[in-house]
Amino acid sequence: MLKIIKTNIFYYNTNLIINKNIRDFIKKKKSKTIIDNSYHKSIAFLGPLGSYSHLALLTYINKCFFRKILINISCKNFAEIFFHIKNNNTHLAIVPIYNNYTGLIKEVSILLEKNNSFLYIKKNFKLPIKHCLVTSKTSLSLNKIERIFSHPEIFKQCSFFIKKFPHWEIKYCSSSSYAMNLIKKNSSEKLAAIGNKITANFYNLYILKNEISNFKDNTTNFLVLKKKFN
Repeated sequence: MLKIIKTNIFYYNTNLIINKNIRDFIKKKKSKTIIDNSYHKSIAFLGPLGSYSHLALLTYINKCFFRKILINISCKNFAEIFFHIKNNNTHLAIVPIYNNYTGLIKEVSILLEKNNSFLYIKKNFKLPIKHCLVTSKTSLSLNKIERIFSHPEIFKQCSFFIKKFPHWEIKYCSSSSYAMNLIKKNSSEKLAAIGNKITANFYNLYILKNEISNFKDNTTNFLVLKKKFN
């Protein structure tokens, strides 16, 4: 009997979804301990579990896959994602390309242009983006925050709110979920992060302020990429 487990992110089938980082995945692939390619699909995304790219990935696979083993591969940056799909280390990749407030995500756009000879877009879909300010301490007030962590694109999308607190020191991270995990592990009481409510619950963080985006109907377009002739 298949086991279904409820997490703070989504319902998912533990028999069908496996989470790996890219190095671990490649190591097992080379040692031939990974399941036969005809039975599974591997999908690369940006950030640890709970990043917006990971939530987009889960949205995609919930709609498009049934009873197939899926290996979600976490990557540290966009360049790493493109490198591994180019070298057949993963079947698919999911990347953000356009936000309806900040526009094109330049790094991804440049990588797409450089690699368009061997990649094609399998699917294009939108994900609602709702940012919130989170902390590991329940009693922390906004004025006592000293440093705030998140991805650069998220800071752009929340710039109006952030400008209200000019004393905050901005710290860029590779993803919003990395930022949340960082403040969870840090002993300082004066740190905060910006990300989504679902991931805040996943890391047992406290929400200080909900929906802080500049634009209420904030959405990001994600692309599912596949290598041509593969």
